[in-house]
Amino acid sequence: MTYISRKLATIDKIIFVALIILTLLGVALTNVYPAHTHTYWLAMTFFFAIGSIATGWHHASEENQKKKLITYQFLHWGSTLVAVSIVYTFLHTGQIQNETVSLMILLILAFSSFLDGFQVGWHFSVLGILLAVSVVTISYIEEFMLVISLFAIIIIAISFFWNKYKKHSTE
Repeated sequence: MTYISRKLATIDKIIFVALIILTLLGVALTNVYPAHTHTYWLAMTFFFAIGSIATGWHHASEENQKKKLITYQFLHWGSTLVAVSIVYTFLHTGQIQNETVSLMILLILAFSSFLDGFQVGWHFSVLGILLAVSVVTISYIEEFMLVISLFAIIIIAISFFWNKYKKHSTE
């Protein structure tokens, strides 16, 4: 593994762990302030988009690939924002309750992240799975933060061991 590829892999890990930490913070906020965290999840949509562009950017070696990446990410996360806006429309028309909005946005982010993982890297698919597990766990378990935090720690540990195993198997 070259110096540059190691640095890029480190950047991917930092983005992955940062998004997991922001996700856990959002889940905790959703627990405490369910009626007020939908703005947080809306902002997270932008963080996910920036993270996926940064992750995919250094994997794209040619200018044409970078243009396709930007186009795909713009369409992908733009459509995610449209879905989130529709959820807000449901809220403002009284079709759903304020407490439900954050969970719906979290579910949309889970689906979008999972699908984006096929484009930019498996980390985003795993992140989507964490988000989906969070939505289900919030719905069924009253003390869900411990469960979600343990799941997140396991995901991070597996990610680091996977990268270490992958590095040793290619040498």
